[in-house]
Amino acid sequence: MKKQLMNAGSVLLLCLGLLPLLGCATSSSHKYKSGHEVVKAMHERWQGKWYPNFQFEQRAIFYENDKVMKEEVWQELYSQPGQLHIRFGGFDSGNGVIFSQDSVYQFKNDSLARKAAQIHPLVLLCFDVYFYQPKETVAKLQQLQFDLDKLHETEWQGRKVYVVGASSDQDTSSNRFWVDKERLYVLRVVTNHSGTVRDVEINNYQEIEHNWVATEIVFKTDGKTTLKEEYFNISFPAKVNSDWFEPDNFPNTRW
Repeated sequence: MKKQLMNAGSVLLLCLGLLPLLGCATSSSHKYKSGHEVVKAMHERWQGKWYPNFQFEQRAIFYENDKVMKEEVWQELYSQPGQLHIRFGGFDSGNGVIFSQDSVYQFKNDSLARKAAQIHPLVLLCFDVYFYQPKETVAKLQQLQFDLDKLHETEWQGRKVYVVGASSDQDTSSNRFWVDKERLYVLRVVTNHSGTVRDVEINNYQEIEHNWVATEIVFKTDGKTTLKEEYFNISFPAKVNSDWFEPDNFPNTRW
């Protein structure tokens, strides 16, 4: 009996000794108490590893009453932090949008049609969260009315996830987002503004050039699909010209 106890103790000590070496096995066992901790974990996991620049084209497929109404090809460029330039239907169309410095600039025929203050929740949660300090991300999420004190765990499309902004699956009205428990990137964002529910699914993550990239985004309003984006011609430029995100340069910007 004494020998059996010693053997059992040796096995236990061996397992405890191996735990620090098995980071991937222990990472999913973390018990975060709030969304604050999840945001911090996301930043710590991917700081210095997430791609700072992201260039791609996309098929924009528009739906109405579950039917495809039209399709377009857009060109997009992201650069950290918080900068996104989108061209609708090519550079020569003169139509597009720039997100920069928590503002949005909309262009039609190469002229500024609208400017407004706006934090883009998808840009923040899919990219900027890995570059801003966690407290800055938290502050922006609070401005977007996500309650980071609420958190629960569940499953989404076969993946174990943290849901930040809701205490249980029964809460279907709060602003909330789903974070992959293993990989710590965002899979879904739901916002509710004045009773209009916008649900964004961030799908089909693929590992491209050692980078995790969502290659399909599905937008739903009140349960109905309104837009699907399919990404292609994906690249990760080493450098990006900051002038491309200046509204005054919109007519002449090309990449």
